[in-house]
Amino acid sequence: MSSRPVQDPAIGTALGDEVHPAFGVAVVTRRHGTGRSLFQSDLLHNETVSLSVHEATRGRDLNHDSVHPRQVLVEIEMSLTQWGSLVSSIGLGSGVPVTIRRTEHEPSVPEIPHQPRTAENLREVREVTDRMYARVKEATAALHEAIHAKKGVRATKEALSALENAVAHVGSNAQFAVDSLVEASEQVVAQARADIEAHVLEVVRLTGAGPSIEASLFDAPALPGPATS
Repeated sequence: MSSRPVQDPAIGTALGDEVHPAFGVAVVTRRHGTGRSLFQSDLLHNETVSLSVHEATRGRDLNHDSVHPRQVLVEIEMSLTQWGSLVSSIGLGSGVPVTIRRTEHEPSVPEIPHQPRTAENLREVREVTDRMYARVKEATAALHEAIHAKKGVRATKEALSALENAVAHVGSNAQFAVDSLVEASEQVVAQARADIEAHVLEVVRLTGAGPSIEASLFDAPALPGPATS
């Protein structure tokens, strides 16, 4: 059982509405407009979902309750992909990235600059390949020096071993960097697909247009054997 204190609602407005610190309203809206930058999204979004939580009051009239949203406590904006992840991952993972647009104490949160994370992935891949190339180049130079300077069999073997070790690490390091880039690219494609599908559905809703393609209707051939009911 909760250890929080229990508090009765109080009359707190000129209209006689009830107020209570726990009264709240959640409002979900669909936003349309010019491309907006969102946290952890590489795209500029024209279609987004906004979720706001308000304080609320409760009125009573004609034997019915009426709930009225008041001050905004927090407002967040999400891409359609983020919204889908939020509603389908209850209790899973560590949460879904969202963009905070407004809080109780900050009515206008500053915008996020558009800085695609795929650019960061590309930079990291470039750094990895540069390090690998430098290591192989250094090991190759050491082997050449050991051979041409006639440093002996032991020094040559050590230089050759260092070169082989550098080359052996190229594959795994490069594969990890490429896999990370591919994963980031797939996330961007998923985000774009969700936005495109949402736009198409909205156009269909507004225009009443039917689908541009349909599957052909055909009778499946009867299978051999006794017919079943």
